[in-house]
Amino acid sequence: MSDVRNFRDSEVERYQSAHRGIEDTHFQRFREAMKHLNLKSSMKVLNICSIIGEAIPYLRDKYSNITLLNAELSKQFIKIAKQEYPTEIFVQTSLHKFPFKTGYFDYVLSLETLEHVPNPLLFLREIYRVLKSGGILVMSLPPKTAEWPLKIYEQFFPHHGEGPHQFLPSKVVKNMTREVGFDLILHKGTLLIPVGPTWLKKLGEHFIGRLQNTPFSELGIRQFYICRKG
Repeated sequence: MSDVRNFRDSEVERYQSAHRGIEDTHFQRFREAMKHLNLKSSMKVLNICSIIGEAIPYLRDKYSNITLLNAELSKQFIKIAKQEYPTEIFVQTSLHKFPFKTGYFDYVLSLETLEHVPNPLLFLREIYRVLKSGGILVMSLPPKTAEWPLKIYEQFFPHHGEGPHQFLPSKVVKNMTREVGFDLILHKGTLLIPVGPTWLKKLGEHFIGRLQNTPFSELGIRQFYICRKG
């Protein structure tokens, strides 16, 4: 965990500049996540590994009255996020043990996080613990097949680096969610073509959209899992 925290602290200066020119691909995680949220004003949402708070505008634009808690491993990321969103709540946390009550949240948003957690099963158990009965986890992460595309991408484009990580096959992620006790509502592969002209990326999404629930969906570099606490 200390290795992950130290890397995140060290990448702060590179993080924002690395996404210039690929904002559409980077922010796709938030646009897709919003499709799977159905929030009411009384609901409590945990945004785990909130980084610099990029999900906040998407959440607040549609759900201004929810109770939102943003939890992040890196103090440096929290420092920047607080400057950008001074009225929001930010909490530093371990990814193995959350400082939140059992059964507190209606939704947990976890985008591109599981692959960085030293013990992903423990991370999922903590999410399960803090969710209310019937609560929803909206999670995204790269599949195992994204490892080589990442290496190629890093050779040609600016990037902040992944740091300590392990990309897991979707089958493994599904098994872990079931082991913890979640019911898997939806698994969806996205971003078949993450770079290039808009028309090409749209064509890729059309293609992978028609091939969900087949091995081809594993080729999408961002996999979404929507899970309900039983």
